Amino acid sequence: MTQPITCTYEANRLVLSINGKLHTYSNDKEGKRQAILDGLNAIETITVGEEVYLPSSESLPVVEAVLYPDGIQTKAAYQTVCQVTEKACAHLGYGSEVELGPPAVPFVRRGAYRRQYPPVDAQLVRDELALAGTGSSFPRQEIACTILWNKAGLAVYGRHWSKLTAAEESLIQTQVDAIAEQAGWNKDDSTATGSYTKPLPVDETTARSRLDELLRRENGRPVLVSSVIYQAQLGGYGRGFYERSSCANELAPVLQTIVAEALQAHGYRPTPQDGEYRPRPVTLAAEAETNLQEKLAALSPVMTELGQALLLRDVVDALGVASISEWQAEQLVADGRISQALRQLGYQIELTWCQPYHFRPKRDDHDARRVILKEVRVKNDPTRKLSLAQGLAVLTPTLAIDDVDETLVYLEMIGAKQSVKANWAALVGGGKVHWLGRKRIRLDGMKEHVKIQATLPCGWANHILIHKQASLKEMNPEQPFYLLDDGTRPIPPLFYPMLNKCLALPLLPEWAGYLWENGRLPSLITLLDEGEGQGYAAWRVLPAPDEWQEVVEAGLAVKQIFF
Repeated sequence: MTQPITCTYEANRLVLSINGKLHTYSNDKEGKRQAILDGLNAIETITVGEEVYLPSSESLPVVEAVLYPDGIQTKAAYQTVCQVTEKACAHLGYGSEVELGPPAVPFVRRGAYRRQYPPVDAQLVRDELALAGTGSSFPRQEIACTILWNKAGLAVYGRHWSKLTAAEESLIQTQVDAIAEQAGWNKDDSTATGSYTKPLPVDETTARSRLDELLRRENGRPVLVSSVIYQAQLGGYGRGFYERSSCANELAPVLQTIVAEALQAHGYRPTPQDGEYRPRPVTLAAEAETNLQEKLAALSPVMTELGQALLLRDVVDALGVASISEWQAEQLVADGRISQALRQLGYQIELTWCQPYHFRPKRDDHDARRVILKEVRVKNDPTRKLSLAQGLAVLTPTLAIDDVDETLVYLEMIGAKQSVKANWAALVGGGKVHWLGRKRIRLDGMKEHVKIQATLPCGWANHILIHKQASLKEMNPEQPFYLLDDGTRPIPPLFYPMLNKCLALPLLPEWAGYLWENGRLPSLITLLDEGEGQGYAAWRVLPAPDEWQEVVEAGLAVKQIFF
């Protein structure tokens, strides 16, 4: 029999007497825990066959001595002692209580005992971990904790996990957790059952190769973050994963580094925007910045069926930019200074694809090209005709349409007097709808227009219809007005006079360029009919005094215009 174990408290410590030797512990939870374990280990066990047993009659007093040195006074205290004893014994590898009697033990030693079970076999746990599958959401091996706990419980206690006591379950969990951690596994408690996880090794060489191939194939175009992540995973692990967010930070640190290096090597920004990685902006040489307007003005336009245009490649070469992608070239054209310079030269900002057959003359190759079209693309077709009266056609050397309000801004008819009169009557009479090509117009007589007529030396009639709001003399200053543009000058010549007539603001003629450029940004000036027309294109200008005052004040504030 083991000598009785006693415990006394001295100030902030407790002293345990084990077989006549004194052991000192801190008077806190951890100190009491260690005192109980040392006390239980000091109890003399008995061996029955090959099994070792701990007598329960001696284990309960050890726990009582530590927790209640003055003895158990309540039923609750007794239950606490029993529960703590159960957990402490399980921690030391002892199972639930069993009854032993003769002949297993002498008659005088009959009673309750706890059998000592062997520790969890580390190799059993490692073998089971080796069978773990690959997760679908993250690049790691995964296996449910309960699978390993049940295997270990069966090996140690011979019972299914659900049949183990809470103390036995705790012992199995603690031991399996430690073995798994030593083998390089982590425990994920985010699910109800929990799982042991281990990151997959990364094939860095293949990951770099995959990313290089992706970015080379995109050739300077924006690339989706999700595509970068997928290729990094496909190269690093041989497969992709359904991660909870499309963020490169979800990748393993080594893959994050590889992604950053690949983006830098291919000229992409390191931070994504709107779910995609974009190339770094193109920087112009100092010389190009200085002579921007002159370089663009020196380019020779090409002719297309849509009108005059600049080849995008010519613009890029003129700016002295090295090889860039189509997307980068598009961003370059949209850049503030370049777009402003192009507009001042009368060009659009949007890019248009032209096939070889769109060019005049037709190109011999088979490559489509991106071009920057002139904003105003008038045609001067001397053979163009109009026939609103059946069987009677007239020439129309000039025709400008307001495709928004479905009215005419300017129209000229030339032909035999009978034909001109018949077409004129059909046009202005009865409020009928007419189709001029693909454009729909409706005139309410001559209320909004002025007629100018003359007889040519050859005897033909020449009738001109002009909208009152396109005439400096006839215009109403309080209504939107029209500007006719033949495409030969950056600013229609009547812009300043007509705007000055509409506004009470003090305007100077030298402000025309600034007012034209900045009036278009808030849509105070709008190009009609997509800039197309016969002889003329038309602009529509709003006489909005408050908006124009803001434009003027802004220009004065930044010293772009002066009194």
